Amino acid sequence: MSRRTSFYISFDAMFLALFIIFSFAPNIGYITFGPISFTTIHILVLIGALLFGKWQGLLFGTYMGILSLLVSLQYPGTVNYLFLNPFVSVLPRMLFGFLAGLTFDIFRKKSTFAGFLMISAPLCGILTLLHTVLTLSFLYVFGYLDIFYISQAMGFREIIEANNNAFGSFGNFIAAFIAPGSVCEIAGAIVLSPTIMGVLYKAVIKKNENSFGINVHFLPENSEGALSKKQLIIITVILGAIVVLLAGVVLFLYYYFK
Repeated sequence: MSRRTSFYISFDAMFLALFIIFSFAPNIGYITFGPISFTTIHILVLIGALLFGKWQGLLFGTYMGILSLLVSLQYPGTVNYLFLNPFVSVLPRMLFGFLAGLTFDIFRKKSTFAGFLMISAPLCGILTLLHTVLTLSFLYVFGYLDIFYISQAMGFREIIEANNNAFGSFGNFIAAFIAPGSVCEIAGAIVLSPTIMGVLYKAVIKKNENSFGINVHFLPENSEGALSKKQLIIITVILGAIVVLLAGVVLFLYYYFK
């Protein structure tokens, strides 16, 4: 076994342990604070995607999806139980991780390390909302609409009907429990994901990339192919404005449905 393979196996195993802790330890990966429910476990997926790109993002998204399926076993009779359906729990998380890594790969090729950190902050906010949209869309299509009759086969129709009776509609349910928490998720991802990624890169990856043959490269400072400081600022401001706009839309929908 090569040193590079050994490194990736160790890295993936360490993060798998973190995913398990975040999934099953109370109020770490899945947090409920009064009427607001939000997650932090998606930050681990973003960190993997930030460091190593689309395939690592896909792997970490798969970790998250499978573990969320197992976590749902603890909540029979609730909407969380619908996540026993892999189309609801696993598939959207895999797509999220892959798309996040693909997005970061595109910007990494044009950025220095410092420039990448600047751009990645608002990107993490946008991608976090993408995760929410993907998960809710798959929950609605494969859970509520049940286009493949999986909910019916697994005996989930009573849960769906009870939830509709309690909230009146799927939109009201999202407004009551999902929308406020999604803003917290966006803020957490913007602050934590690039910060932790930067620490890991400097403390672990950069120091060992030659020894283990790790392939994480950024353009050197003052490289002709790198985005200029002015371009970085413009892109970051535009992405930041998109984050604020999207968060505003989420809050508007929350108050509208509420």
